[in-house]
Amino acid sequence: MVYANDFVGKNDSEILNNAIKNRGSDGVVIIPPRTVDSERSYWLLDEAIVLPENTTVVLQNVKIKLSDNCRDNFFRSANCGLGIERPARIRNIHIHGEGVCLLEGADHPRASGDSSKLLHAPCPHFPEDVCRVADWVPAERRSPDKLDFWDVHDHSYGTDAGKTDRSQYGDWRGIGVLFANVEDFSISGLRIKESHGWGISLEACSNGRIEKIDFDAHMYKMIDGMNMNMENQDGIDVRNGCHHIVISDITGTTGDDVVALTAIASDSTYVPGGSLYSTHVMPNDWENRDRDIHDIVIRNVIAYSHICLTVRLLPAMANIYNVVIDGIIDTSPEIIEHGVTILLGDDGGYGENMPDSMRNVTISNVICHSRQAVVIAGFLTDSVISNVVNRNPDCEAVLVVRKDGLKNVVVADSVVTRKN
Repeated sequence: MVYANDFVGKNDSEILNNAIKNRGSDGVVIIPPRTVDSERSYWLLDEAIVLPENTTVVLQNVKIKLSDNCRDNFFRSANCGLGIERPARIRNIHIHGEGVCLLEGADHPRASGDSSKLLHAPCPHFPEDVCRVADWVPAERRSPDKLDFWDVHDHSYGTDAGKTDRSQYGDWRGIGVLFANVEDFSISGLRIKESHGWGISLEACSNGRIEKIDFDAHMYKMIDGMNMNMENQDGIDVRNGCHHIVISDITGTTGDDVVALTAIASDSTYVPGGSLYSTHVMPNDWENRDRDIHDIVIRNVIAYSHICLTVRLLPAMANIYNVVIDGIIDTSPEIIEHGVTILLGDDGGYGENMPDSMRNVTISNVICHSRQAVVIAGFLTDSVISNVVNRNPDCEAVLVVRKDGLKNVVVADSVVTRKN
């Protein structure tokens, strides 16, 4: 094994990447608090730490922070990135945190949100500030009672806003930990604070574990005296082609979904891997790529999202199957009443929900405070839902949106309501 403090470089990113490149035969790199000089004890990144095959990074009571110059991930698998059209399969990558290990976003992020969010600075989050400084809202609608949801959520904070030589939208570089086409992996023991986009994203990954992750994000951040909107601060996103993965012991708060399985394969225009016009780092070549998600366990999630869902399963022109969801506790305070805690499918906004597109799903032991606890908006087949408790009185535990939304589904110890 090697220790990061034993290496040199022109900045912290180079020091840490030099440690990775010169790891020993066991592939282990230890990153403790920074002792390179006395300036600070935390590591400040200008670029991502890139992890090649057969690498284990062990963080020891350390803080790693993105600098205001950084428009990149904390960690990224080495097979993907800018200009890499088709990431090749790599294996055996691990990130383990020991003690308190914090990954923290920049004080002034260059970009935040996903590829559909336009950057703006300032980018107010709360209605009174939107009315005061959001120049994209017409003057006649600049009052809190006239604003709509998208007046805030179409935009996301970023100091790259207005710079003609830089992308004006979020992309995959805003993801905290990004693995693509990785087999045999693990990510554990991390606290991710104020990520610039999704905290962790997996694309076409398999045979892995994500566990003991704590999130701290709110969809906004105090910057220069104003709460700025920061979109798409999901916790964990599992994307097309992922399978045989365990996600467990997840805590904290997120701005967007806490855990999302999103198999969206409805894109009609080809986007190559490594494009700066996408939140995906792999290509959307669905004729040659696996578009499904399967064999996933989500267990022991004690967390809440500020405006979205605790768990989402979303298949669009793809399938999600063989999924276990067990032990979900929505910890949202009484002042936050979510519409839904667990959402299966949608109304087709992301692409067609096909019959049998969600199957062999078990959901059990859910406690929440929502207008609906579990909503089946798509099609669910050959599945079981049990022991769902909604602390919100007089509200359904399970809502079926479509008349033909259930096929061979057992619902036990929960109140079921059919919308139609």
